[in-house]
Amino acid sequence: MKKHIRLALATLLLAAMMFAAWQIPASAEAKDVKDLTIGIIYLTSEHPYYQAHAEHTRNYATELGFNLREIDGKLDQANMATQMENLIAQKVDGIVYCLLEATPASVDINAAQDAGIPVVTFAIKHDDATASCPFVGLDEFDAGRLGGIKAGELYLEKFPSQQANVTVIEAPGVQATINRSDGFFAGFSSVVTDANLVIRLDGNGQKEKAMNVTEDVLQSHPEINVFFGSNGDQGLGALAALEAQGRGTLDTELVVSHDGSEPEVLKIIDPTSALKIANANRPKACAQACIDTLLEIINGERDMKDTSDILVETAVITGEDINACQEFIRVEYCSTTQLPGATN
Repeated sequence: MKKHIRLALATLLLAAMMFAAWQIPASAEAKDVKDLTIGIIYLTSEHPYYQAHAEHTRNYATELGFNLREIDGKLDQANMATQMENLIAQKVDGIVYCLLEATPASVDINAAQDAGIPVVTFAIKHDDATASCPFVGLDEFDAGRLGGIKAGELYLEKFPSQQANVTVIEAPGVQATINRSDGFFAGFSSVVTDANLVIRLDGNGQKEKAMNVTEDVLQSHPEINVFFGSNGDQGLGALAALEAQGRGTLDTELVVSHDGSEPEVLKIIDPTSALKIANANRPKACAQACIDTLLEIINGERDMKDTSDILVETAVITGEDINACQEFIRVEYCSTTQLPGATN
């Protein structure tokens, strides 16, 4: 009798194990990364940050062995929507998506997920109210704040008795740049407590546009002496406008940018330049975090509709340590330029 009971229990246990195994969804089974094809849409291929991000993504694809399909979003949400449709039709295993417009991009994200394709957004966050997926990026406000604190300290050192008149150059259609600007002024004014935010300018994220709007504002507000560009190109554009008017040195004003790319660093270490601080992105860390997060979903370690923000730490570049600047642009921006005075 005991033998029959043990046999029955064993049979029930085996049946339960088989049923549990049948219940495990296919997505929970780890896939060989070498069998995967991952699509990635960059905001643009013309900006130093995205060029570095792309290079690190390609390097990571080579290291891990997956197939990569790269697409230039061309700063055009309609183009991005078309490219998302193409990636869905190609049945890629996952998509990393740097969108431009948060709410319209939700249609693309939802369509991919409906087709069983996970999406991770990066740099510019999707609209949480209309789409659910992980996001990889920065705490944009805090990145701006940290740079603003450093800028405030330098301003008080260089201009202890002058009124700080600030302008920020941003892309109003991109919330990340607004958050950076807000963070910058919050940090700056926490140190320079009587700082005056004179005007916010639309540089559209582009160097030429930032140069033009800065040239214009200098005619109506020549008193502005602190300029924050919410990306590298806008900071460099503001600096170019100042230089064209015989200004742009630390004798007359302070310029701060956000990205930490090689062109910015070259200006930061130039003793004649007013650009002295950059809030620095980390394209290598961000590129790898995007792929790692997507692989977690593909391998069943993270839900496709997980709403986590995976935040990558930023740095503040001041030029005080030339070897640190050299290491940063070499590692993060894949630079082969040897900075004057660097020994590494």
